[in-house]
Amino acid sequence: MIDDSAETLNAFVTILFNKRDYKKAVELAEKMFEIYPNDIRSIVNKVKALTHSGKMMEAEKFCLENLQKHQDSASLWFQMGFLQELIYCNDRKAIECYKAAAELGNAAAEYNIAVAYQKLGEFSEAEKYYKQMLQKFPDDINSITSLGMCYLAQKKFKEGYDLYFKRDKSKFKDLSRNFWQPDDDLSEEINVICDQGYGDHIMFSRYFRLLKGLKVNVGARESLREFFQTNFPEINFIKYEDLNPDIQTVFITDLPYVLGADFEHIPEYTLEAAPAEILSNKLKVGFCWEAGAAGIRTMINRTIHVKFFEKMFNLEKVQVYSFQYDDTLGGNEKYPQMINLAKDFKNFTATASALKAMDVVVTVDTSIVHLSGALGVKTFLLLPYASDWRWFEDTKTTPWYRSVEIFKQKDCISWEREIEDIVKRITS
Repeated sequence: MIDDSAETLNAFVTILFNKRDYKKAVELAEKMFEIYPNDIRSIVNKVKALTHSGKMMEAEKFCLENLQKHQDSASLWFQMGFLQELIYCNDRKAIECYKAAAELGNAAAEYNIAVAYQKLGEFSEAEKYYKQMLQKFPDDINSITSLGMCYLAQKKFKEGYDLYFKRDKSKFKDLSRNFWQPDDDLSEEINVICDQGYGDHIMFSRYFRLLKGLKVNVGARESLREFFQTNFPEINFIKYEDLNPDIQTVFITDLPYVLGADFEHIPEYTLEAAPAEILSNKLKVGFCWEAGAAGIRTMINRTIHVKFFEKMFNLEKVQVYSFQYDDTLGGNEKYPQMINLAKDFKNFTATASALKAMDVVVTVDTSIVHLSGALGVKTFLLLPYASDWRWFEDTKTTPWYRSVEIFKQKDCISWEREIEDIVKRITS
């Protein structure tokens, strides 16, 4: 049991939100508000709880009501800015709110101002605010990493990777006593740790082929090991905990940096998989509409509600196959005219085989686009207006995958035009 003081409850709620343990954070925030409904910290935590429960319109209404009473609350202005981003994709309005929060003393506001400017593609303004954050907090890893990604989005390879390399890798710290550092030479035997998401693992696996002559051990998640081992038989794919901690260790997403590569000569590659036997006299369209992510901002930015694709589901000469593994929106259940293949996927070998049987894949920015692109399957990528740095500012094609065609969002609050374009391409 913890004591029920406002200070203690607020401290625990903050810790839980920072750890992204949203379920427990929401429960404790609700309890705190019941006990201390007039405490500004309770009010702010209530806004955050509503936001992370998906009740964002309710969160905005509650936040606005309380801002009228507490106009000098930096935290409420900050939350209002975040809600403007999430609900309306209104980064301009969000910036106004974050600036109000900064003027009132919110220490994190300048970071969010920078993020909003970066989403708008106004990189010089984003850089300015990231640097202002770093003047105040020189060791703030989020600002360091995000400034690096800001440079990388502009194809400033060295400037970007010098900073991006410093990202938080603490959860892997016990896997090696010999992590590679800039200016180190590569040893004859190295360990590679697959960090970040599945899409990153697939995208950066192309650099394995530039490690010729070295003995390479790769720590990878179980669901990827079989698929990788088949495609890279010369490499030893093992569990993370089986890596020898005394061997020099690099991270898979740092391989371009380690190898002194650049973005003007991204290695082309194709991965292989045996096509699954999926028989149909219709055009076979693989489909994925929802992206998982570490943060709510990124998840919402990369997800499109399945209902907007109803026209595609009902095309006479098209059969849609669902590749949506984590289906939090319930699309597989709501649209039974889709054939749900994802429910039977045990690993990426099975997913890759199913993708190879498709005529075309329609997907948001998630691991499926990387896998289908690496397999050389024709793929239509629905890319949000504020896209990840890896897609640079490309709007039609990408140097990462020849078979991927980009449909980049033009209106930040609507996908109607891009979905209509894809439906036309499918039926033409």
